[in-house]
Order: sequence, then structure tokens, then C-alpha cells
Amino acid sequence: MIVPLTLLLCLFLLLGLPIAITMGLAAAGALLIDGSVPIIILAQRFYSSLDSFPLLAIPMFILAGSVMNVGGITEKLIALSMAMVGHVRGGLGQVSIFTSLLFATISGSAAASAAAVGGMLIPAMQRDGYRAEDAAVITAGAAILGPIVPPSILMVIYSSMTGLSVGTLFLSGILPGLVIALVLMLTVWRMALRMDVRVYPRSGWGARTASFGRAVPALVMPALIVGGIVSGVFTATEAGAIAVAYGILYALLTRRAGPRLMLSNITQAAIASSSIMIILGGAALFGWIIAREGIPAALALWLQTVTDEPGVVMALILAALLVVGIAIEPIPAMIMLVPVLTPIADAYGFDPYHFAMVVTYALLLGSLSPPVAVLVLITCKIARVDYNATNRPLIPVFLALVGVLLVIAYVPVLTLAVPRLFDL
Repeated sequence: MIVPLTLLLCLFLLLGLPIAITMGLAAAGALLIDGSVPIIILAQRFYSSLDSFPLLAIPMFILAGSVMNVGGITEKLIALSMAMVGHVRGGLGQVSIFTSLLFATISGSAAASAAAVGGMLIPAMQRDGYRAEDAAVITAGAAILGPIVPPSILMVIYSSMTGLSVGTLFLSGILPGLVIALVLMLTVWRMALRMDVRVYPRSGWGARTASFGRAVPALVMPALIVGGIVSGVFTATEAGAIAVAYGILYALLTRRAGPRLMLSNITQAAIASSSIMIILGGAALFGWIIAREGIPAALALWLQTVTDEPGVVMALILAALLVVGIAIEPIPAMIMLVPVLTPIADAYGFDPYHFAMVVTYALLLGSLSPPVAVLVLITCKIARVDYNATNRPLIPVFLALVGVLLVIAYVPVLTLAVPRLFDL
């Protein structure tokens, strides 16, 4: 069944069909060609893959971030970032990264971060002397923090697939997220050496304290979510519902969200959530056939005959993840690969939470690489610049992020230090 599955997948991709439809159609076609499995299994597997209580957290987190943004929280986060790092070489480039780090704590999505932060900062960066392509690349690179820093939609999906604790997965992203942000800021600092971009005066501690006070409502939400999950007060799904209630209350108190605007945000969140669920269902069918054919176990056994060195296996996995991430978006790629890679990780003794961060981050890097490069496409549209113009400025940013990937992969303590502080 693997041969027709692979051939159909390649055919549908060449025809330009969306990846969710491609994977579902390839699975259906492979089952029809094989004939040994009743076709009703398709519907059953599609439904059962989505019949998961933890997955209810996804629409909750999407809606929470959306209604918080209605309350003007992005502007407050930008003001705080400006006060903290606006004086550093690179100016608004540094502010973009710092804002993306803060915005990640309420969005959980790279695309949402790219759109929200980029929509406000990219035009301002261009006015401050940044070329359109540089502004687009910096903002897209910073948006990758969305699914790394908790709360993370990708981590919720990973947890639903593997049974790992959502709270521990959230905590494992804190230090890697800070390192990614620091490396990006250093990269922008070096890029700014050849640019004539505006640098803002250093803010005093009074201004910083005032900006922090105005941003506190946004910073409370991630502490509430992660703290409640880790302490066992509520589950990830319940945390999502609490985040929605908190976000709606904040939006109403700021008097910036009327009934019509609130309904519009709920509709947008429903559409975004439905798109994710369709991707999850189609990819789950594809992954089920791969698992049914015994590919994960066979691959793990083959690798053990090739090498018994975990470092070599990790390098091979990283290469595979980067290649797949370039061609396929993170969510379907994760659903395809996690069932295949988990037995290999277990066989070589990789910590499951460390391995989850490696897989998630490596696949996210594909969002910056052609031909998918979803994040770059979003920011290019905002910057009104041709996508191909970003190829050159993207190189130093991408290489810096790959360097962070190697550190995360081969220094597990970076991922596991925070969970261990909580005895998790």
C-alpha cells in the first residue's frame, strides 16, 4: 500500500492541491487500490483522529489571542518593546523581535504573529530606513517564536498524538524561545551595521515601568495558562476556555470590542480552527496507513543496523525534518512524521520532551524556506515586496536559526532545564 500512497501523494502535490486534501485523497486512493481494508475505515479514522479532548484547546487559544488583539494589546506590547530595546542598534528590527517574543505568549501561532506584528511594524520599519525585503525577513524570522514559546498550538497537537504532558511541553519551550530571540537580535544587530536605520533614544526606567504596567494584562494570560496547567488546577482545554473568558473580559473592559467586532473574531477563529482540523484529519489518515504498514518499526530497526551512535541518528533526523519542512507545512508534517520518528527516538534513548522540541522547531524552519515559506509570504504581502527579493537577506537569518537548532538538538538541558525546576 505504501507504493500507491507515495505515488498518489506526489501526483496530487504536482497538481497543486492543498496539502490537507492531498494527504486525505492519497490515503483514500491507496485504500481503494489495495482493496483489503473497508472504505468505511476512512470516515472512522478521520473522525477518531479529531475526537480528542485536548484538541479542543486549539480553537480556544486561537480565539483568546484574537480577542486580546482586539483590545489593542499589540500596540501595548510594541510600546513595551520600544521602551526596552528601541535604543539597540537595529531599532525597530529589535523591537519586532522582542514584540514577537511577547506576542507569542498569547497567540501560539507563527502565522498570527507574523500578521499581527508585521502589520503594525513592517511599514514603520520601512519608514525608519529598512528595505522592504529586510523588514519582511526579520519579521518572518521572529514569528517562528509563536509555536515555541507557550502556549503553543503545535505542542497541543504533539501532546494529543503522543500522550506527553501539555504543561511540560509548554515549559520546555521557554529557554529555547529566549535563545532564538537573542540570536535573532544579534543577527539584526550585525545586519544593521550595513544599514542606515533609525535608533531611538534610550528610555528611562520610569517610561519602561509605565509601558510594562500597560502591558501587564497581556503578560498575565500566559502565566495563568501555564501556571494552571503545571500546577494541575486545570487541563490544557480548560486553560483555553479560561483564556477566552479572560480575553473577552479584557476586550470589553477596554471598550474596543462591540458585538459586531466580537462576532467577527469568533467567526475568524472558527474558520482558522476548521482549517487546522481538516489538515489534522487528512494527515491522520496518511499517518495511519504508514503505521499500519509497519514503516516506523522497520525504519527504527534499519537505523540500528546502520549505526548505534545517537548523535549520528540525530543528524539524520534533523536533515530529514528540514527537507520535509521545506515541502510541507508544520502541522501535516508533524502528523506524518511523529508516529514514524517516535519509535526511533525511544530506541536511541532520546528524552521525549527534548525530542518534541527538536521536531517542532526543525519543521517550523520550513516556514521560512522556499517553496512553502508561509511566514515569508505573509510578511512580503504586508511589505508589498516580491517574494524572490527576500532570498538574499533570508540567508543570514535562516543560518542563525539553523545554528540554534543544532544547539537545541545536541544540548538537551536547554530544553529540559525549566521542566526540571518544576520536577517534571
